[in-house]
Amino acid sequence: MTELGKRLKEAREAKNISLDELQEMTKIQKRYLIGIEEGNYAIMPGNFYVRAFIRQYAEAVGLDPDEIFEQYKQDIPQSYDEEIPQQLSRVKTRQQISPNSTKWLDLLPKLLIAAGIVGIAVVIWLFLQHNNAEDKPQNQIAGETTEVERSKNSPLEKAKKEEKEKKQETEDKQPKAEKETEKSPSSAATLTVVETRGNLSTIELTNTNEFVIELTSKGNSWVEVYNTKGHSFFKGNLTNGQTQTFDLSAEAEVFVKIGRTLDVDIKVNGQPFTYPMDPKDEVYQKMKFIFKKS
Repeated sequence: MTELGKRLKEAREAKNISLDELQEMTKIQKRYLIGIEEGNYAIMPGNFYVRAFIRQYAEAVGLDPDEIFEQYKQDIPQSYDEEIPQQLSRVKTRQQISPNSTKWLDLLPKLLIAAGIVGIAVVIWLFLQHNNAEDKPQNQIAGETTEVERSKNSPLEKAKKEEKEKKQETEDKQPKAEKETEKSPSSAATLTVVETRGNLSTIELTNTNEFVIELTSKGNSWVEVYNTKGHSFFKGNLTNGQTQTFDLSAEAEVFVKIGRTLDVDIKVNGQPFTYPMDPKDEVYQKMKFIFKKS
């Protein structure tokens, strides 16, 4: 076993993560994870994959991959230049301007002049229309005003007015107690972190009769939700944009495991939940929710 493999294995065991759980979190086959811990890189598909797998392993157990690569560079195989396809060097660095583009450049001044002429014509037309409107006889304007006033007193307008008055009377007759019930907001639930040990936090939910958890993934993370009786509500991977909602109002205690907290947002009873520990410091977290109905 190399020093690198020993360091990674100790970090995994310190967070109580099994190889099976790590396989679910990283999507790396278990035999490759064992190969990394034992320093057996011969079973890997190539040096590029060795380096990629080590980086994913380090991130999953909360280690800085850049620091690991610098500290244990003697244990990590390098990616050789010959692994890069030679075709990448055969790139055209020069592009020629097409004849069509040249024609458009020649036509551009003519188009601008034509657009200017059209614009001037539009301004003159608008000016003439404005003057004609001001020259209308006063009696014609008065006639138009009378016509508008008559339209306001049309049967259709009267019907709309009567309907509005009836609706207002109905609202005024609505029981006062019913209106107050609609306006009174429900008391907000209270979440309290009572204890944190390692990567396990205990949270109490009080001041509510409802317990609903919503998990939304922004990437790819392994998630598990279960109660103290061993019943599993969900166990698997959440992909980018996927949401899972659980009504746990009948449960007294529920455990939630998040493999990669950086990629999963949690809501409790519709309100955003802040992880007890900073996801940047603890990527993998377990939470025990104790539900105390009010």
